[in-house]
Amino acid sequence: MRNLTHLILLTLPGFALTASAETLDEAWATALASHRQIAAATAYRDAATYELEHAKSARLPQLGLSSAYTKLDTAPGFSFGNITTDPIFDADDFVTAGAQVSLPIYAGGAISSGIEAAEFGAAAANGQLATVVQDIRLGVAEHYIAVLRAESAVTVAQSYVTSLQTHTTDTKNRFEIGDVPQNDYLAASVTLADAEQQLLQAENNLDYARSAYNRFLGRPLTDPVSVDPTVSIDGLVPKGAGLQELMTIALENRHELATLGSQSQALQRQADRARAAARPQLALTGGYQYLENQFLTEDQFWMAGVAFQWNLFDGGQARKQSASLEQKAIAVDHNRADLESLVSLQVRRAWNVRIEAENRLTVAEGTVNQAVENLRVVSERYEAGASRNVEVLDAAALRERSLSNRDDARYEVALAKLRLARAVGML
Repeated sequence: MRNLTHLILLTLPGFALTASAETLDEAWATALASHRQIAAATAYRDAATYELEHAKSARLPQLGLSSAYTKLDTAPGFSFGNITTDPIFDADDFVTAGAQVSLPIYAGGAISSGIEAAEFGAAAANGQLATVVQDIRLGVAEHYIAVLRAESAVTVAQSYVTSLQTHTTDTKNRFEIGDVPQNDYLAASVTLADAEQQLLQAENNLDYARSAYNRFLGRPLTDPVSVDPTVSIDGLVPKGAGLQELMTIALENRHELATLGSQSQALQRQADRARAAARPQLALTGGYQYLENQFLTEDQFWMAGVAFQWNLFDGGQARKQSASLEQKAIAVDHNRADLESLVSLQVRRAWNVRIEAENRLTVAEGTVNQAVENLRVVSERYEAGASRNVEVLDAAALRERSLSNRDDARYEVALAKLRLARAVGML
């Protein structure tokens, strides 16, 4: 039974780090460069940028060109009763060309409101992109830790199987020489078979965790996965910050709140732009025209003027549209207020979960040492004939559970810290 305890102790340090192991930072970089949600949010951000450029272009002069070539089947003349004139054109084809320019002077605030609306729209799109980035970072971390947790489960299960194999072989040998009863050997064999099933399940869970990790990073499901178990996630939130401070930081940092604020402002500016449609519009105009016509003393000329437009009655369209946009802005404001409450709740929940996970880890780490020592003592007593076989099996199972609980607690602490950082808006 000395070999049993020795094998158990050897498995406690954990996994060996390979040179090709992927770090969490590397996984984040991969996901942010290729994830479809990032690409979609980036496209929306770029679209909003173009919308802003389009809105700004309304302040610039508008230049247009026109040209026409006309071909007649015959040169036309005029007929007055019995009198017919000669053709009015020397030829049966002619050309016209021109250029027109317009520069807005006053648009009732429509242009400035449109630009401001587009600016807030661009800010909202940037906020949405930042939100997606944080969600993807959290998702990557969750899948990354899921792989580590599954690897840990396999290691613990394999250690348990190895230990039981040693114990079962030892018990069989002792039964054959009449040192222990047959039921000791049978009980050990049954426990070993059950442990092997647990190992198989753990290996299947690991395969799934690796496949899910690959999928989230946009890789083929069957790509080999090796992740660095030395994950450092401290420093994501201010050290020593209390719950109330973190809640305040969250209300300032959460991009979702900023996005809704920008969306509300954009809608209000759109409402201003809609109202501007009912105001007078004034613009400078100019142009150049060329006419190929023998009856004109000049075949080209320049022109300049002022264009005035005022839609005196539109059936209330501008007023109703602006009212609709204002109501949408009010709805967004209500959603933002509700989200503020939800964010505070999320931070409180994440804070409590982190504390719970850290306390659980403290207990679990102490339990491991006790379980290992208990197995050592029971194994030595069994060798001396002072304890029963079932006590050894129970002690081995307890050691396995304690290792599993410790590793689970470690990963729960890591996840709790990551989720708290996400709730605060600092991931």
